[in-house]
Amino acid sequence: MSSQHQAKTPQPTPGHSCDYSQVAADDLVILTDNLMDTKREKAAEKAQRKVECKAKHEEAKRWKAEEERLEAEQRQREEEEAWRKKAVEEEAA
Repeated sequence: MSSQHQAKTPQPTPGHSCDYSQVAADDLVILTDNLMDTKREKAAEKAQRKVECKAKHEEAKRWKAEEERLEAEQRQREEEEAWRKKAVEEEAA
């Protein structure tokens, strides 16, 4: 075989990592479409992660608020019990 028939695939230009000058227009459209699809997918994934992160944050805030509410109720019950004890002690005295 002669050297003219050996390489049918485009060879990259030395020193350039992405030289598409020898790529057929149809193939270049496919490459561009694939790149855009990948960018859209990454953007969608990033948006989904942001939504999930926000949901987790909101859930953590709800849990904290619920904990604080329960602690306040517990303190109030303890205070009421202390007042009852004091009133019983005063009556007994």
